[in-house]
Amino acid sequence: MIRRSLYVLLGLLIVSSMLLGACAPSEPAAPAEPAEPAEPAAPAEPKTFIFGRGADSIQLDPSIVTDGESFRVTGQILEPLYQYEHGTTTAIPALATGCTANADSTEWTCTLREGVKFHDGTDFNADAVIFNFDRWKFSDNPYHFESQTFEYYEYMWFGFDDDSVIATVEKVDDYTVKFMLGAPLAPFLANLAMDMFAISSPAAIEAAGEDYGTPAGGCVGTGPFKFVEWIEGDSIKVEANADYWGGAPGSSEIIFRVIPDDSARFLALKAGDIHAFEQAVVEDLASAEADPDLYVLTRPALNTGYLAFNYKIKEFNDKNVRLAIYHAINRPGLIENFYGAYGEAAETFLPPLIWGKNTSITAYEYDPDVAKQYLADAGFPDGLSEVTVAEDVVDAEGTVLYAAGDKIPLTLFYMPVTRFYYPSPEEIGTAMAADLANAGIIANLELAGDWSTYLGLRRNGHLMGLYMLGWGGDNGDPDNFLNYFFGGLSSADEVKEPDAREGWYANQEVASLLYEAAINPDQGERTALYEQVEQLLYDDVARIWIAHNNTPLVFSSAVSGYITQPVGADYFEGVVIE
Repeated sequence: MIRRSLYVLLGLLIVSSMLLGACAPSEPAAPAEPAEPAEPAAPAEPKTFIFGRGADSIQLDPSIVTDGESFRVTGQILEPLYQYEHGTTTAIPALATGCTANADSTEWTCTLREGVKFHDGTDFNADAVIFNFDRWKFSDNPYHFESQTFEYYEYMWFGFDDDSVIATVEKVDDYTVKFMLGAPLAPFLANLAMDMFAISSPAAIEAAGEDYGTPAGGCVGTGPFKFVEWIEGDSIKVEANADYWGGAPGSSEIIFRVIPDDSARFLALKAGDIHAFEQAVVEDLASAEADPDLYVLTRPALNTGYLAFNYKIKEFNDKNVRLAIYHAINRPGLIENFYGAYGEAAETFLPPLIWGKNTSITAYEYDPDVAKQYLADAGFPDGLSEVTVAEDVVDAEGTVLYAAGDKIPLTLFYMPVTRFYYPSPEEIGTAMAADLANAGIIANLELAGDWSTYLGLRRNGHLMGLYMLGWGGDNGDPDNFLNYFFGGLSSADEVKEPDAREGWYANQEVASLLYEAAINPDQGERTALYEQVEQLLYDDVARIWIAHNNTPLVFSSAVSGYITQPVGADYFEGVVIE
């Protein structure tokens, strides 16, 4: 199956007949006049599809971002070598027509699709593939800009430069490339299909330089839609690529419109100002389900919302404090009030859809009295409202932001945007803070800037307190959850250092097991390793897993042709507006 529009043009055949005129019986009947051929009905012209969303994209170069709102747009413009079969996590050919491995899976030969052009008219070929992979891998590549963070490449391919599991990408001929790996990599094809490894036009990157992916530079791929314009904070417009190798899309253009308020998005849908949006508040979902002019589709729960600890805080290094916080959070109440029937309680990081999940684990129960006891065991019988910085926290220039020994208020950072794993994040944060206070833990609720700022603070380990975040699976493999967050080793003997982007958390045993799992081709053995990892994270109370969400998407009844994807990749080329 190839990525192709579901939109099919139908012609109508109209057959006419004529009545014969009356004639005298003695005269022969006059022959009937031939009918004029009827003009076939013109097919409906493709229309503009307008999608409402809670936040703007951060960047349109998918290799340097991690947020779903960026991928929602780039997924229409850019394509990887592989993609996901509609409605599944199965990796199937896209810009590659196929990839085959050698006996030990350390060499992968990929045949590329011929006759494909980038939107700027340049050729997609082996040189373009090598240009992109070399740019991502090599820190001294002239287009691997120091100001940009290629986070996904680092963690999915074990690092940059010599650390990368991809030793080389070699050109066999114009439409064949060979990936040489330093070790077998079980999720190789699944990784190739991820949005962030989509292939950009080398000519476009060379021309735009560091502006590639910004409103000024746009992005250039091979996909069913072409970039048109980006009005920051307002909208992004893409137009149909009539020459798309998979067939012309069903909509003439797509507008991604930013509407930050959850209820305002629902009202915009009812008013006809947008055609669809993802994630509504519980009350609006009930209204949508009862409205004959709307319908709800669900994206399977391949996601997890969580509450993380910043381990630069001395108190969070005490497991009793982490247990106190875990027992203080009323997760069932959060799910009932903010997720409704679409939410599922999270027992572990891996959602139920993913193999490797440890189903024997039962999450710590909500019990404020137990929380208070753990707090007392940690030396805080009167509660906790102020915490201590364990060691210096510095910025990129080396300036000390928090000095060791500083006393700071306990803070709970809530996300500035609605995401599928956290609908209504401010309200959920408020409820969490109330739960904590009920157990004697007083946390100041804080908004730390916009989405880009929030993710930057997280990446640099500067969310000094508790913070809300989540993850949507990119490829359906447990490696994409567990190894991405808690592993990232490039060899079996590498030491796992505290990771700023994960709140300075490190667990050597977990990281080593995850490396073993990544290079093991046997799924049964990998499953046992991931189950062991989940048990270790549970025993360590590394994070508080809150919920998985069967993400609702609400559509106008005028819209057809959209298929939900477990991995969160939106394929909009099949969408048709009546």
